[in-house]
Amino acid sequence: MSKYLTFLICSLLLISCISEKEKQQLADKEPLMYEPSEMALLMRQMYEYNNLVKTQIVKKDSLLTFPDEFLGIHTAVLTDPSERDVEFDSLAKLFIEQQKATFSSQADSAQYHFNNSVNTCIECHKTRCVGPLPKIKKLLIK
Repeated sequence: MSKYLTFLICSLLLISCISEKEKQQLADKEPLMYEPSEMALLMRQMYEYNNLVKTQIVKKDSLLTFPDEFLGIHTAVLTDPSERDVEFDSLAKLFIEQQKATFSSQADSAQYHFNNSVNTCIECHKTRCVGPLPKIKKLLIK
């Protein structure tokens, strides 16, 4: 009986020493922090700005100006750089065209161009980075 008790105590001590080492190793590692890509940051900025524009269109207020920062869509580094392809580039170009049309059109057609630009975002996000789709769809003016 005492052999079993001695074996049990030694086993517990050994296990506790190993787990202390593992705990120390885990504590020594720096946590990995997510850093959004240039494109992710730009798209968040686009979303916030377009949310304001949507409100202005709905209230029939005069619109803000087209932000030149949006042109960064052509050069910003994507989270997955392999997703920058012909489809992405053509949709990005169309998005910019529709955005510019939103800001330069008459009040009665601003909603049309705005929704077209949002639909361009939706089309692109159907094939890549689908996470923000529900949020993007909320930008559409009904």
